[in-house]
Amino acid sequence: MKRLKLLAVCAALTLLLTGCGGSKNDYEDVPNPTATITLEDGRQLRFELYVQEAPNTVANFVSLANSGYYDGMSFYRVLPGCLVQSGDPKGDGTGGPGYSIKGEFSANGVENGLSHVRGTISMARQEDYDSAGSQFFILQGSYPEYDGQYAAFGRACDQETLDVLDAITNVHVDVHQRPLEPVYIASIRVDTKGYTYSPVTIKED
Repeated sequence: MKRLKLLAVCAALTLLLTGCGGSKNDYEDVPNPTATITLEDGRQLRFELYVQEAPNTVANFVSLANSGYYDGMSFYRVLPGCLVQSGDPKGDGTGGPGYSIKGEFSANGVENGLSHVRGTISMARQEDYDSAGSQFFILQGSYPEYDGQYAAFGRACDQETLDVLDAITNVHVDVHQRPLEPVYIASIRVDTKGYTYSPVTIKED
């Protein structure tokens, strides 16, 4: 993961909820959103997003996903036994949404209790703690050493999701961990349970 320059991302958020001020305590009674990643071939991966742990990270993902930002992107990096990565409009690890968000993880001064176990979805970043934007990775294996360094923000909901994840990591890749036959995302949509999310962004490109 170090050589992939992945690192979590996320931050302070403005969740447009009645009486909501932005601290984690404001989300105690807010139901966790659920995200569905539908692949081009119809297979699906489902994740519960933990808004109390990484509120701005979740808000950012919801905003991008429900705007259609991720539609048509691929899992451009696959490391069997480790992770799959997507969220880059360029498909080469250098793309993003044109802004970044504050990293919600302990090394960046933000408490985040989600561990990087199998089935966890987390944000990717460069060396700068506040450099994440849209790229995310999903862990096939468990890597607790990533805790405190990456902004984990959700976890797989069911065995079907883990089975699809395993199938994605079973593709042939080149020396740069890029699939020889790309796996494309048809859509990512998030059920917000009736709540509206608006992320706080920084470092506009």
